[in-house]
Amino acid sequence: MALVTGTPLGNIEVAEELYLEGAPTIYYQDYAASVLKNPDSNGFYWGLSGTTALPVYEMGCVTAVTLTENLTMNDVLCDNVGVKSTIMQRNYLEFTFTIQSMFPFQSLSPVMKGSAVTEDTVNHHQVFGLGQVQQNKYYHVYAPKVYDSDVGDYVLIHSHKAQLVDAFTLNFAFGTPWTLTNIKFRAFADTTKPSTQYFGVFLRSDASVIV
Repeated sequence: MALVTGTPLGNIEVAEELYLEGAPTIYYQDYAASVLKNPDSNGFYWGLSGTTALPVYEMGCVTAVTLTENLTMNDVLCDNVGVKSTIMQRNYLEFTFTIQSMFPFQSLSPVMKGSAVTEDTVNHHQVFGLGQVQQNKYYHVYAPKVYDSDVGDYVLIHSHKAQLVDAFTLNFAFGTPWTLTNIKFRAFADTTKPSTQYFGVFLRSDASVIV
């Protein structure tokens, strides 16, 4: 018999007294690279492994990080009873954030939708162009967050096929760091993956809890 508090009967997944804090680290890599776990032993695709031709880039000093989804929702309306259900279609996920680290240019150019970086070691400079936006450039986006550094427990979000969309703003406020705002990776469905993973995966690693 249930307690007077209204506790449900049967198997109950009790909430853990464990809370995440702070933004994840954000990495990205050209979509042409194979993901590290391709797939893992459970059939999931995630993780990055950089090469000379296709390195992994880390976003420096990120702030205001959010992950949102875009859904199309249509109600199932019956004339005699009203709305019976809602049909939902996930269209994409979006990572939005700000960075305060402008260097190296190899990491900065893609998020500003610039050209490849040319490095002149004689005159000691780097340069990239800002021209027409390349329309078919996609990336893997990998965002891990360690919540117990003593034992290495972490969560991560991996987006399979993301494109840099929307217009950035580079801010030059007196007495504050330069900031590049409105960086937006939009993760579209990657139909080369299983349908349950079209947009990505959410993973937790915790040996003391997951046994």
